[in-house]
Amino acid sequence: MSCFPYPRDTDVEPIRVPLIARTQYSIMGQTNLMDIFKRALNAEVQKIKTAESDGQESISFSLSCLLASAIQSSVFFGIASEALGRNIKHEEFASADSDGPHLSIDLRIPEWYWRELKARWEELDDSLTAAEFYAKRAQLEKTYESAQILVICMDILANGLDNDKLTEILLSIHMLLYLVAYVLESKKLKLIQTTTSSASTKLLKRRMVKNGWCEKRLNHLDASPMFYPALYFLSSIKPPRINTEDHSSCSSERCLVTSKLSRPLHRTDECLCEDVVVPVDRVNTIVASGGIPLVRITRSPLGKTELKVVPYTPSTKFIAISHVWADQQFGSAQNCLPKCQVGYLGEVLSSLPMDDWGLREWVANWWSSRSAEIAPPSRAYEYFWLDSFCIPQAVEHADLRSKAIESMNLIYAAASHTFVFDKGLQALDAGRRPASLVHGGRPTYYSPQDEKLLDVVAYIYASNWMGRAWTLQEGILSGHIVFPLHGSLAYLKLLWPYHDDGIGGFAGFWEYLVTRIPKDYRRSARDLLLGRSKPKTKVSKRLQDGPEPFRELVRDQLYTHMKKSLHVDEYRNYARTPADRAARFVKAHSLLQSRTTTQAEDIPLILMNMSCMNANAISQSKTIDARMKQLFYGLESLPTELLFSDCARLGKCTVDAWIPRQITPESFEGKHNLKLGSAGFTFETRKGAQALKFYLLSSAHPSDRFRLLLPDQKDAKSLKYDVEALQRSNDERPAAPTSVWCIVANNELPERGARFAVNRVVGNKYFLHFDCPLRLTEIDDSKSSSDVQQDPKHECGAVSLNGEFIIERSYEPQILSISRPQNPEQYSDRLIVIGRAIYGTCGLGERYLLRAIWGDENSMSTLFYIFYALYNFKKFRWIERALNAFVHQAWMATYQPNWDPNGPWKWFWKLSNWEPPIPFSTLMKWWCSFTFFFYFQFNLWSGVATVTLYWLPLFSKQELMNMYLTAIFTKIVLSFFF
Repeated sequence: MSCFPYPRDTDVEPIRVPLIARTQYSIMGQTNLMDIFKRALNAEVQKIKTAESDGQESISFSLSCLLASAIQSSVFFGIASEALGRNIKHEEFASADSDGPHLSIDLRIPEWYWRELKARWEELDDSLTAAEFYAKRAQLEKTYESAQILVICMDILANGLDNDKLTEILLSIHMLLYLVAYVLESKKLKLIQTTTSSASTKLLKRRMVKNGWCEKRLNHLDASPMFYPALYFLSSIKPPRINTEDHSSCSSERCLVTSKLSRPLHRTDECLCEDVVVPVDRVNTIVASGGIPLVRITRSPLGKTELKVVPYTPSTKFIAISHVWADQQFGSAQNCLPKCQVGYLGEVLSSLPMDDWGLREWVANWWSSRSAEIAPPSRAYEYFWLDSFCIPQAVEHADLRSKAIESMNLIYAAASHTFVFDKGLQALDAGRRPASLVHGGRPTYYSPQDEKLLDVVAYIYASNWMGRAWTLQEGILSGHIVFPLHGSLAYLKLLWPYHDDGIGGFAGFWEYLVTRIPKDYRRSARDLLLGRSKPKTKVSKRLQDGPEPFRELVRDQLYTHMKKSLHVDEYRNYARTPADRAARFVKAHSLLQSRTTTQAEDIPLILMNMSCMNANAISQSKTIDARMKQLFYGLESLPTELLFSDCARLGKCTVDAWIPRQITPESFEGKHNLKLGSAGFTFETRKGAQALKFYLLSSAHPSDRFRLLLPDQKDAKSLKYDVEALQRSNDERPAAPTSVWCIVANNELPERGARFAVNRVVGNKYFLHFDCPLRLTEIDDSKSSSDVQQDPKHECGAVSLNGEFIIERSYEPQILSISRPQNPEQYSDRLIVIGRAIYGTCGLGERYLLRAIWGDENSMSTLFYIFYALYNFKKFRWIERALNAFVHQAWMATYQPNWDPNGPWKWFWKLSNWEPPIPFSTLMKWWCSFTFFFYFQFNLWSGVATVTLYWLPLFSKQELMNMYLTAIFTKIVLSFFF
């Protein structure tokens, strides 16, 4: 058995690290593994010197094997032995390969080591005093840090040696370090994450590509690194696909596998059923009026399957369908689908349970369902939206088709659920168990089995659906995402590792309470007790029992990583300022680098929707150049790194020439920004960062490759740079007739820069036109003169410039977009306050009427108060529904392409964008916390309940639990003094 998990149903063989260590590690009490590694390396060198050399190739091979043997014997077995407190023999970790007599080590680390290591440190914690235990742990921490530094350096060095054995050994050290760090539970230890420069990361990426992953999909690993156990698990699965796709020729910049629109297939090869056609005229009428068509599957009196189309209203609950067109299930260019596909769709939709069961449903279904079976509600959600039905497909209705596509952001934001259909996931058998959407509630549907949830998360992350650009927007806008699997439904929000972990009675509550106290305080307090006994709360039951103790931790990491690439937490609150929109753009830009789309024109639409701008104002007839212009002008604040990226742009040495035509392979730091003004984009530097430097070139016509002499460098070695101009513009228009050129160089990364044509100078303001990005390489003076002559370059001098530098903007009229919420839920904090205010005002008015009519309200009967309480409950629901309906209508009105910011809804837009000096949600949280503690300390339990009910839909439940624990502790302490 192993510590780290491995996919249960995969044919990918685990990585086994060869045992090539020839020196037995012996514990010497040293904390610096670097010295031990040097001694092991010297011992290996002496052995090699005694052997005969077989040539240069043999010597190089021996060098890599020498390093691998030395680092395995000194670092891997060194950290393993030091952590366990005894010398570990090589044979304890290694076993014979299945295909030969050679010994190897499973990369997942044997489980016996985890259990013995855990038992040893728990025993030390029990037997030693706090000072002795901390000293023991500090010694191991120094050894850990020494091993960490050494393995990071070797990981970079291994890139040049190109030896998989060495890289696999380094990868095994990464896994072992993660295990040891988790046992120590020390905040001082930093876990190593994957990096682009690491040979271990590159090895796992090559493994993923070999297993069928698209290399472009792996770009997200560079932007959002993860820990090695999670990446190793991902590399051990093959992406769930039904269609045969060959991604071996794809690159990190482009996926070569495209999905063209094709006719949908039947459910089986033998099926010859007829097509079910949607009433196209009805769909066209609703779309033309600015509405959203919804579909319901019905049966005629003769048993024929029919489709009914109705317009969306704020009170309508419906399901949005998101699918992969390449699967040929629900994608159609004829506004129709085979009857078998429609029947399958209706069957899956009917299995969706209700989120909120009313009393009537509970009574009707309580006795009808047995413990072994689930009777889900029939047609809990009748209406759905599917692009094949709800988007006009005919050529003569191209304008309606464009209008319907523009409203897709509204559709997924307004939908109650989003069903994701991916054939690879639909064929995934993850088992099934009765489950409920509410913890402790009555089972209402079948969920994947707990032991297979890790595989489900990994396969969802690897699915084709996760690799599409449009699904990024759909995932962010959708409130609830559901993945139909083979025999079960996987709710995205229920895949969180600790969703089903309840407090579980007094013992569980006590464990939860104890573990909330910092470990060092618990350890010091325990030493003050006479018996010095402590509860076993270091490792949860899930880690104490069963195999693969790190399964839940890896699941947590993969889920967090998937959530970042699909449903970003930052998008819960919408951006109100240009700086907020710029931050959203940077995040969306990073996420889209790992996703593909068949239509390049869709990218600016997606970026605008994700940046809280009105993408509906962009007509589908506009070119990608026009959309990109409107996108970047609408942002108003942009990262300067866009100028340094090697990508196709709108032009060369013209106005707006710097705007990219595609997603740039770039990660933005945010230290330098381009700020839009009336004249153009001005360079700005964040406070505390060094400003960019501009240089005026002496050459009137600089070539694409030249040697640059910078004047302000004092060190003679860094006076010269070899400069290469990167020309990737598709616009072949000639450069502007100017003899004045300047460049900007990134001070922190001097190998990057950009070249501009100075169009005009007004005072100390330089108005620039973008030419191309530059790559600067520092010249090594130690280079021989013969090498310099072999690579002649035009030499160009430079003069430092000081002033204000502005990239001129287009004189064409630009419609600057304004912020608006992406979905109605983003009004929730304001709606609750407004709803409470209306409810309280109505209550005061009713009490006044009662006193005016009956005189003494205390003389009312008990029955009257029962009915009045029910009326108040229903009144609150009426107010809530009325507000939600109103907000839905106003929200959709502000997203119409022809919406006028100065029109009827001007006040609504201003109110929704108004923000006090301190954020509204922060003020509400402070007020709730204050009133909660006030009510709790004075035993006003009705007030405590009111604050609790108010808190739940707005803020973190974990914070609420901490407030309860703090209030209880404070009340106990105060009781001793008062």
